[in-house]
Amino acid sequence: MAVEKETYIWAVKCLNGEISPEMRMVALQWKGSNVKFRYYLDREPTDFIRERAEIVAVNFDSGLSHPLDTLDIEFIFSGAPLGKLDCLDAVLFRRWENEAGTTSPD
Repeated sequence: MAVEKETYIWAVKCLNGEISPEMRMVALQWKGSNVKFRYYLDREPTDFIRERAEIVAVNFDSGLSHPLDTLDIEFIFSGAPLGKLDCLDAVLFRRWENEAGTTSPD
């Protein structure tokens, strides 16, 4: 299901201040009243990362005009190129990476 423009903008706003260096990409899936945030990470999630994701989810849910049936958070540790990762319905954040998959300048 396509994410409505207003919902997409709201989800991006909820990420404000909650992105950490380990986050490679954040994607959103919207199916009726079921939502999933997927975090692609360059290492296994820490308690700090999990807390950041929970804050995003709570903020997102609190700003919606209708209740959700489910709001899931998923973490995937992957070194695959960003272009090969599943974008779900929308990409909310994607960090810059060089061809080697690092954030070091070329």
